[in-house]
Amino acid sequence: MSPAATRSASELTATARAARDASIPAPYRLPKGFSVPKNATLIVEGSGLLSAAELALIDLDATGLAAAIKERACTSVQATTAYLKAAALAQQATNCLVEMFADEALARAAALDAAQAAGEPLGALHGVPVSIKDHIDVEGHDSPSGFLGLVGRMVAASDAHMVSVLRAAGAVFYCKTTNPQSLMHLETEGYLGVTSCPYNTDLTAGGSSGGEGALIGMRGSPFGIGTDIGGSVRSPAAACGIYSFKPSVGRLPYGGCNVPIAPAGCEAILGSHGPMGRSARDMEMYMRLVAASEPWRVDPTLHVKPWREVASMQRKLRVGVLRDDGVVLPVAPIRRALETAVDKLKAAGDFEILEYTPFKSAENWDIISKLYWLDNGRLVYEHIGATGEPVVPLTNWIIQQAGSVERTKDETYAIVARRDAFRSELAKYWHEQGVDVVLTPVGPSPAPQHGTAKYWNYTSYWNLANYPAAVFPTGLFVDPAVDKEDAGFTPRNGKEKYVRDTYNADVSVGAPLCLQVVGYLGYEEETLDALKRIDAVVNA
Repeated sequence: MSPAATRSASELTATARAARDASIPAPYRLPKGFSVPKNATLIVEGSGLLSAAELALIDLDATGLAAAIKERACTSVQATTAYLKAAALAQQATNCLVEMFADEALARAAALDAAQAAGEPLGALHGVPVSIKDHIDVEGHDSPSGFLGLVGRMVAASDAHMVSVLRAAGAVFYCKTTNPQSLMHLETEGYLGVTSCPYNTDLTAGGSSGGEGALIGMRGSPFGIGTDIGGSVRSPAAACGIYSFKPSVGRLPYGGCNVPIAPAGCEAILGSHGPMGRSARDMEMYMRLVAASEPWRVDPTLHVKPWREVASMQRKLRVGVLRDDGVVLPVAPIRRALETAVDKLKAAGDFEILEYTPFKSAENWDIISKLYWLDNGRLVYEHIGATGEPVVPLTNWIIQQAGSVERTKDETYAIVARRDAFRSELAKYWHEQGVDVVLTPVGPSPAPQHGTAKYWNYTSYWNLANYPAAVFPTGLFVDPAVDKEDAGFTPRNGKEKYVRDTYNADVSVGAPLCLQVVGYLGYEEETLDALKRIDAVVNA
């Protein structure tokens, strides 16, 4: 009989949380009674735990840190130690970790330093600490994937394909990060509790890669890996003020990523791995690194597609601006961030700004929400029922979006056919607009209040389309002095009313404001090139 069958959910939860807490090295724990400020990022410097040299190291992006190690400005052990300290603080402030493995990481870092001294560096990430989302396998570590009943039962015998590529490139793995119950929230809440936005702990860190978002936003990681099937690397990036990238399905390997919420062989809607980090150049570095490993030689589901170096355009970049998806108009700070970015792009002179009107947003959600749950959530509820852990309200909410009626085989086929028809129609529409990329909100609001993230379609829309999409911070934050909403606004529908009702500028003060750059199917290189160009202007 399994432990889950003989112990209560509360006992299992307490054990799991205690094991996680015990993995934080004692010297890196805050004193009992320490009060974390609403802007938790302040404790990284305020704690006194990191030296000035370590604070300088955690300010570097992954590309910069790799260069520092290569040039012997620092060692991997020094970098790893700095990030272990920062990650420990991030966990205590935002609840973003499932496990830390400090001793293993330091041993790996020491071995890499020895290889460096011998003139035998491994690759582009030699000595760089890298964090990994919980449901992605790292050899020797558990992947319970947000379910209490799977704790201790998902210890990986080998690395996920993508993790093996990073390990071969010299990455130092040192922690795994939180994801929500069901893996299907744009927040992060489960048996380990709630993960919060580092800039305002009254708000969510996003999801489902919320642990990655909070950790990187707290400077507790230079670079991490999440997954995205509805916005799961983009929502946390936006909530936590960092960069992320969702490639088209078929470009990156997905083997070793546990998805215990869907029947084996279900390909109605697929997710992809995606990098999360501190710069646009890191997003490109990661894609180039994985492509150079020729992952299609191992995974036959991937396109044979080496990385293409994009030549400079001999014309202005055509940027379509999507201000409103036709269902929910973004709230004031998001509109402000988008208009500020557009004004900067217009002033730069290297961009042609076009209006991109929405195309069948409501139909898109109707299709994808059904594709997520062809089994009506049966596997999710089985995992939850194994221990009797409480069902998180957002778990019920997202499953209910698919409806509660059992579908026949023919009805399932019909939904998939609608998916394919939509993609064909969107491709025609996209090219008729004459855009290279679309600049759009990541969501209708900044990081939502906990338990309220119920509008996905600024991100999930592009999952159904299977178009690559990147997120970048604008350098702006919610300011109640300019970001209050018009009390006289009349919502067009219930969803728009809900978003307005759950946004409050005074509550959301300090939340980062980010935007999304979307490219056409399979054009990862062009999308990231556009990201770099737009980011350089917006954040100049």
